Amino acid sequence: MNIKDSTEYKGLGVLFEILLRISRPFRVVSKKISRAADRLKFMQYKMIFGERDEDIYVVTHPKSGTTLTQMILYQLTTEGGLDFDHIYDVSPWIRNASFRRQDPIDLPSPRIIKSHDNYEEFDKKTKGRFIFVYRDGMDVSVSLYHQNKNYNNKDLKFDKFVDSFIKSKSWFKYSKSWLKNKNKFPILYIRYEDLIEKKENEIQRIIEFCNIKSSEDQIQRALHLSSFETMKMHEDKFGNQPKEKHQVFNQFIREGKSGEGKVALSDNQQNLYKKHHKKILEPIESTVFGNCTR
Repeated sequence: MNIKDSTEYKGLGVLFEILLRISRPFRVVSKKISRAADRLKFMQYKMIFGERDEDIYVVTHPKSGTTLTQMILYQLTTEGGLDFDHIYDVSPWIRNASFRRQDPIDLPSPRIIKSHDNYEEFDKKTKGRFIFVYRDGMDVSVSLYHQNKNYNNKDLKFDKFVDSFIKSKSWFKYSKSWLKNKNKFPILYIRYEDLIEKKENEIQRIIEFCNIKSSEDQIQRALHLSSFETMKMHEDKFGNQPKEKHQVFNQFIREGKSGEGKVALSDNQQNLYKKHHKKILEPIESTVFGNCTR
């Protein structure tokens, strides 16, 4: 039976429409209702998209090497090169596609699936395997600031943004859940810094973890086409075009380096970051990555 004809799928659709209608006249609660409607739509989307044992989820906090890892995996698993209009055509961000009311695309296995979702969003029985890319939180805050300023708010103040980023502790909690991995998902942990500085070594780890049969030509193509220079040159294949004219488009692929946080953050900001990091992440981080520190 076609999934779209199932009672469960149709029921989610009815609830979605009801929530949308309710949210319009009541602005105070409309955001909460809208988020609930988005969750229902995502559930419908996943019913059609389905799950496969061969699925590979590329999971990161935003601005932590997601697109870079997608690009590497696409080159390792196909003969593709740059034969796509946008990376999402071959490696979908399914939550975003659902939010935009797009239909799921049919892709061969292994599917490379982007996600920024919290660990708790995944069912314990989720099929497939995960690659979690972990970037220094101070660097994340700087990169995320620039993206928000370029895409959402040109008047955004750096210190205000970074203070909020650190004090909210959301990055620390997000990272902790994924590093702890209480459901024992098959996860390959990669440091963003190693992906930049020791890319060939990390590519070999990806090949072994995902059991990919990649040729030497595919490996060399992955190294070349995932370089900062190449991805910057083809930035329109990776970023989203801002809607407003004053917003900056050519900064989705911005620097591709590590260490910005130590330069850009104030002493007070760095001290508070280190305080939260020591309490929330340091114990589990040392378990996952060993005693190497940055």
